[in-house]
Amino acid sequence: MVSKKRVLLSRRQVLKAGAVTTLAIGLGMNPTVLKADTGKEAPKSPNQIGFLYDQGKCINCKMCAMACKGANNWEEGTEWRRVLTGGEDNKHYLSYSCNHCEKPACAQVCPVLAYKKRDKDGIVVHNPDVCVGCKYCMYACPYHVPQFSPVTGRINKCHFCYQRQDNGEKPACVAKCPTGALSFGKLSEIRKTPGAVSQLEGIPDPEITRPSWALVAKS
Repeated sequence: MVSKKRVLLSRRQVLKAGAVTTLAIGLGMNPTVLKADTGKEAPKSPNQIGFLYDQGKCINCKMCAMACKGANNWEEGTEWRRVLTGGEDNKHYLSYSCNHCEKPACAQVCPVLAYKKRDKDGIVVHNPDVCVGCKYCMYACPYHVPQFSPVTGRINKCHFCYQRQDNGEKPACVAKCPTGALSFGKLSEIRKTPGAVSQLEGIPDPEITRPSWALVAKS
């Protein structure tokens, strides 16, 4: 089952959200300073799953992104998972994709209900067959996750390899990470990881959409 709540927003509201997004990303994604304690932020749903990313274990090999591309055949011009580089030494990395947020801004602004949040695990799935390519979700998402393909004229994004998970397999990105920097699990459990936080310097305020992730910063 998936949730089908519809929220209609004006174009002005969508563009305002986009302005906030651009400012947040423009800070540089410098992942060095802890901002929020995940232990104080219990997920609304006990079944919500999320990604756990450990900066200290990441070697910037980008195997997670390559595995995602291979498994999901990204449409031309799109990237479902990206690895950013930051810090004063340029050796602080951040691998991220869709955060399958508790309050997904993409779903709130989509005029054709192309986004659905699965009840069983909280995964936010996008239906490209319904998408009209209006790009409202691109403006609204604080993490610049929805990707528009100029070839197909529609949006697509990470769907947490939900079909693989339904078959008992790990998401492709997690399965191919050679160091264990990227893993996943129930959000209530991974947020108990020592040192886990929900925000790093330069990343949008988690209260905007309540992303389903936990981050362990590199010391």
